[in-house]
Amino acid sequence: MQVAMSAATHSSRPLSVRVSREKECADNSIVEPMSPTGRVMEELGVCIVVVIGLGTPVNLPVFRAGIETELLTRFPRFRSIQVMDESTNNSKPRWVQTPVNMDDHIVVPRLDPEADPEKAVEDYVASLSLLPMDRRRPLWEFHFLDFPSSEAASTVVLRLHHSIGDGTSITTLLMASSRSTADPARVPAMPPPPKRTGAIYQREPRPRLSSDY
Repeated sequence: MQVAMSAATHSSRPLSVRVSREKECADNSIVEPMSPTGRVMEELGVCIVVVIGLGTPVNLPVFRAGIETELLTRFPRFRSIQVMDESTNNSKPRWVQTPVNMDDHIVVPRLDPEADPEKAVEDYVASLSLLPMDRRRPLWEFHFLDFPSSEAASTVVLRLHHSIGDGTSITTLLMASSRSTADPARVPAMPPPPKRTGAIYQREPRPRLSSDY
C-alpha cells in the first residue's frame, strides 16, 4: 500500500449552510462548536487529497462496509455538516450531525482504458483539487479507481475538508480503521522507514563542553 497526500485551496467555495438553533434542536441533531483551527480552515476552504495505491483490485463492498462501521460510527466529523449558529447576534460556525447517504460519498469513475495509466490517474487526482465540495452534506468522499498502473493494481482517493482533520490525523485514522489481511483482529503494520545514507543524514559527534567559563 502506498499513500500520498496533498492539499488544495478553493478560490471559490459554496456558502456554509445556515440553520437556526431552533431547527437544529427540533430535529434532535447534536450541535458542537467548531474549533478555532477548524474555523480557519473553513474560511480558507482547504481540502486534503489522500492517494492510496493498492496491491489488489478494489473490493468495493469491503470498503463500503468499513467506512460505515468504522468512520461513520466512530468519528462524528464524518457524519456532520458545518452550519452557522444564528441564535445570537454573532453567528458562529458549528458542527451539526446529519444522516449520511453513502451513495453521495462513494465515486467510481470510468477512466479511458486506452489512456496512459499513470497520466489518467494523475489527471483525475489533480482534477479533484479544483472541484468545490457540496456543503449540504458531510465534507468527505472516496473515489475508487479500479484502474491498474505501474505502481498499483488500483487506487483509492480520499478527499475531505481540512476542518475535519490534518494530514497526520487523517492518515492515523485510516490506519486505525484498517485491518491486516493476515490477521483481521490487528491493524496493519507500517512499512519501516527508508534508510538514508547521504552525508546530510550522518550524525556528527557533538563537541565536548568546556569547563572553562
